[in-house]
Amino acid sequence: MRFIDALCPPAMLYLLYVVIHTGLDLALGRFATAAIKAVMGVSGVVILDALCGVDLGIVSWAIVATPFIMVALASSISLGLGMDRMLHETFLNPLSGDNLQKNDSVGQYSFRIDGNPLSTSSVY
Repeated sequence: MRFIDALCPPAMLYLLYVVIHTGLDLALGRFATAAIKAVMGVSGVVILDALCGVDLGIVSWAIVATPFIMVALASSISLGLGMDRMLHETFLNPLSGDNLQKNDSVGQYSFRIDGNPLSTSSVY
């Protein structure tokens, strides 16, 4: 455990990230993927720690932080532009029963009287 105690903070953060993802793969039964992630993760931790060892801690932090920053930026842009709402309105609403009468090109019809289904009984 001396190896883990001697890691610089960016390498420790990346090791935590790798352990979580490897554990998730093991829990899902993806043993080959977990083994590959473990080998690549340990090599990445060694490289990040080596960068810290030669006084390139800033570069090490940049390598670790870049994916997190990119995901946060992409999520912010998506939420700011309302892309989820737009996607929902474009693809999901035309397929729901409420909008089938407006959009007959879907090819499915719903039998409704005054906005209610023809039958609410689940037993036929």
